[in-house]
Amino acid sequence: MPGGRGAPRRAQPRPPQGPRHTRAHRSHRVARTVGLVALAGVTFATSAVAFSLLRWQGNVTRLPSVSELVVAPTPAPTATRTPEEVATDPMAGRAVNLLVLGSDDRSGQNAVIAGAAPGGGSDTTMIVHLAADRSRVDVAAIPRDSRAIIPACHLDWQADGSMSSAQTAKFNKAFAIGWQTGDPALAAACTISTVQTMTGLTIDGFVIVDMAGFEGMVDAVGGVRVCVPEPLRDGRYTALDLSAGWHDLQGAQALDYVRARHIAGTDGTDPGRIERQQRFIGALLRKVLSSDVLTSPVALGRFLDAGTSSLMVSAELGDPRTMLGLAWPLRNLDSADFTFVTVPWVYGTGGYVDWTDDAALLWSRLLGDEPVNPVPVVAATPPAPVTPPPVTPPPDLPVRTPLPVAPAPVVPAPPAPKPDFVVRTADDPDAVLCG
Repeated sequence: MPGGRGAPRRAQPRPPQGPRHTRAHRSHRVARTVGLVALAGVTFATSAVAFSLLRWQGNVTRLPSVSELVVAPTPAPTATRTPEEVATDPMAGRAVNLLVLGSDDRSGQNAVIAGAAPGGGSDTTMIVHLAADRSRVDVAAIPRDSRAIIPACHLDWQADGSMSSAQTAKFNKAFAIGWQTGDPALAAACTISTVQTMTGLTIDGFVIVDMAGFEGMVDAVGGVRVCVPEPLRDGRYTALDLSAGWHDLQGAQALDYVRARHIAGTDGTDPGRIERQQRFIGALLRKVLSSDVLTSPVALGRFLDAGTSSLMVSAELGDPRTMLGLAWPLRNLDSADFTFVTVPWVYGTGGYVDWTDDAALLWSRLLGDEPVNPVPVVAATPPAPVTPPPVTPPPDLPVRTPLPVAPAPVVPAPPAPKPDFVVRTADDPDAVLCG
């Protein structure tokens, strides 16, 4: 999630947010809004859906498509598509991979939250995989300190323009390379190039959420309830101080919960924070999937209005009809249909995190649109042997003792497969600990 280094939070009024460099992409906003009003009136009449789409269109910052700037995915046999798939809507009938990036931008409102700082980066990267039949969502987190192969990245929008040097560095360096240009779309482009180079996956769109946007989404649903099995105390870069038990986290406290890394009693590394982020997203999903949000037009409108005010999305996701097409089928899922996994890793040298060989299996399964941990197929139990009824011989025939019948062989059940990855769902495994 959004976060990084900064001074502990201090209570103070937040000044109005000044113009950001990304606001340049809001050109022709009035014309777009008028057009969307007409579209909503014809297509959706005065439904709650139309209201929600208007909110989305007016709030998000739509960034240009970076598809022409990113490095193509590493070829893989399972990545080929049929002509029918290529000819149809790219967001329908096939798996979709979205890249979610947490921005550490420290300008405007974000400076009030975590302190002003030059530059910017991304400590949170998640690949969100939507199954082709929309029956499940798999979320794979990439540790920021992963040893990454970062290809040459575009530093402007010219096809033959300035490029960075290809290099091996920590994964979050990719976002920083593009961010130094002042254009968040180029930051996303370099990150996408790195992901596609290292995984073979094709990224279909991206979302960048900053700290203010994260707080807005949490506040829009009225806070998120989480179970804290053991006390959590940071005090270094956040003001996180939670006792063991259930906590209803509002925006500011929720941001501290997902940002905190130097928790007392831990090693202060990023992978530990990722697990806590996954727990929180699971809790947020449970709240969003509840009737409080999905069946209430007012709650849905409030969520989209507040939750998208600081959101930046790629052009592929900027059309509200695309977002509706992606989100609407997911309304029938429950928390068990969302799975979270971190790229299998081990600590390396020089502060790096190195991916293990199981990482290739993870990417292969996502490429093949397979569940991250497939449900094992249990061998069928052989039918019990049928004993024929006894036959009484005629009186004039000698009685013969029947030959013994060998019992049917016992086929042992296959052992339960050991999970390839540490996988969790949006269900809370610690709920029982909090009572």
